[in-house]
Amino acid sequence: MAVSCEDDQRKSRLRALGYTDTQIKAMDDEEYGDRKLTDKSTYIKQDIQACLQRSDLYISNPNSTNTVSHFSLLANQIITFVCLMVRPGLITPTPLERCMQIAYTAKLNSGCISRQVGAVVTDKNFSVQSVGWNDTPFGQVPCSLRNRFDLVSGNDQEAYSEYEKSNIQYIARFTQESEKYLKIEKTGRNVSYCFKSEYNDLIGEKNQVHTRSLHAEENAFLQISKYGGRGIENGKLFTTASPCELCSKKAYQLGVKEIYYIDPYPGIAMTHILMGGTNNPELILFSGAIGKAFHNLYSSKMPYKDELNALSL
Repeated sequence: MAVSCEDDQRKSRLRALGYTDTQIKAMDDEEYGDRKLTDKSTYIKQDIQACLQRSDLYISNPNSTNTVSHFSLLANQIITFVCLMVRPGLITPTPLERCMQIAYTAKLNSGCISRQVGAVVTDKNFSVQSVGWNDTPFGQVPCSLRNRFDLVSGNDQEAYSEYEKSNIQYIARFTQESEKYLKIEKTGRNVSYCFKSEYNDLIGEKNQVHTRSLHAEENAFLQISKYGGRGIENGKLFTTASPCELCSKKAYQLGVKEIYYIDPYPGIAMTHILMGGTNNPELILFSGAIGKAFHNLYSSKMPYKDELNALSL
């Protein structure tokens, strides 16, 4: 279970507790920073991003202006989940849960070896118009199915780009780096790799533009144009992460009015792109059940009609 609130509200609460902006930044860097397997602290520090990605129950705890019942929204969510735990199938999923569950399922199609993300685009009435996940363009082999030793040995040539096969500097470094994975190859595992990481290490940068994959939100938008879907102006976007700067601009241009997200993107997409102008979409932190919890809470143990008939005997 993940209990969260909007990022600006989280920071304001920390400031109210006496934390300075410097301390908050240090806290965020520690809880959201890069994890190195060789660093012992990796195994004892909180990993907030991983917790958000692995949860299947999400509770939103926003600031409330209701002084009479300050925690009514929080309480209602908890009561709903508890009732469903006691009596699965008592109510049906909300439209928000239904759409986010589709996005959650879609992300499993992703061949990205770093992170799987799913997205769904609907019209204003929650009618699904397209589904997307982060993956390579159609016709290219996803990273999860490529093998660094196939590239080095010249096998499965269609799976690799001309750059990977012909750039001498890249090949030399890649071949050298591959040596430490020889022991893994002998176990029978597929030794896949992330081109973005390999290339960024080569040029000494950290640039997201070098990823092979389309982002989930971007992919969902493109499916609409590819297959002749109708317009989505005033529609909704559901994402199991949150849109980056590039995907945010696309959502804004398409006229998306509501964006439901789970994990805040560590950039300025929200404050700079989605909150700048006269046609700003509403950013809404998702609350509800997805994944295993979705099925466990909303699947009745038996048809309600049969239950009533049994109780009437």
